[in-house]
Amino acid sequence: MSDHALHIHFDSRREADPVFHMTEARVRDAIARRPDIAARLKVTSSWNLEGIEEPLRTADMLVGFRMPKDVIREGAPRLRNIHLIGAGVEHLRPMDWIPGQIAITNNRGVHKQKAGEYILLALLMLNNYIPALATAQRENVWNPLFSTSVKGKTVLVIGAGELGASGAAEARKLGFRTIGIRRTAQANPAFDEMHGPDRLHDLLPRADFVLVTTPVTRETEGMIGEREFALMKRGAGFINFGRAKVCDYAALTRALDSGHLSGAILDVFDPEPLPSDSPLWNVRNLFITPHCSSDDAEAYIPITLDLVLENAARLISGQDVINVVDLALEY
Repeated sequence: MSDHALHIHFDSRREADPVFHMTEARVRDAIARRPDIAARLKVTSSWNLEGIEEPLRTADMLVGFRMPKDVIREGAPRLRNIHLIGAGVEHLRPMDWIPGQIAITNNRGVHKQKAGEYILLALLMLNNYIPALATAQRENVWNPLFSTSVKGKTVLVIGAGELGASGAAEARKLGFRTIGIRRTAQANPAFDEMHGPDRLHDLLPRADFVLVTTPVTRETEGMIGEREFALMKRGAGFINFGRAKVCDYAALTRALDSGHLSGAILDVFDPEPLPSDSPLWNVRNLFITPHCSSDDAEAYIPITLDLVLENAARLISGQDVINVVDLALEY
């Protein structure tokens, strides 16, 4: 790279929770953690893309979530990296607007620690019938539900990437058996077995708990529906920690209402926030968390900024950036 300062532009959304705000103080603290490149950086910021045209004329990196597609395509000649402060990239589809010289990177791995803890919590809640007990409490019903130990029970993780593996690793510590499904079927020490997506229907009947952590892509959208819920064990528990469009929530509702599934926990919805009149709020034996499970209230943005500055250092030294999104695979 030439000797000019590397220009990073940060854009935050006012309407987002402050957990996700890239404030001047947070950016300043992150740069202080990288004295090796601090003098080589130029930093600008905006809120809700306001006035974004001016900084993008000279920006080398853009960090944010919502993207000004037309400005990037026509008015950002030096831009080489767009970093998304989230793991999902489906809001960028179709991705034909992205100039070829720009690498799209995301927050893959930033959620890992908190996600593993949440997934373990969700599995323990389902094993102990907490969603059903919450329904009974809401209905003023005394309904003792006795459970057994988790040891030896099977968790099927659909989308066994970093998030799924983090949860599987925590689950194995308590004696769960873990089975993963991933496009590559690559072995992972967090899983007792690993398979490709073609084995989904064979594996669903073996699972006591099914955990969805896959991103939504052309291949995964709608992959869990009526047939898949019917294949699950009677009394199984279900967690969606990936994206709402991977699952048919109407079919899930029927599986819960019929008693085929003993409980479910959902953290992702479409749209978000979940409207107050959505029927999901009143589904029996369903526990809702409002997409807040894996984002550490204190550490999320600092870890994100450390990743951004690592990629800044790589651009300065002429190395490849990390966490690159494969635009063909959409994750």
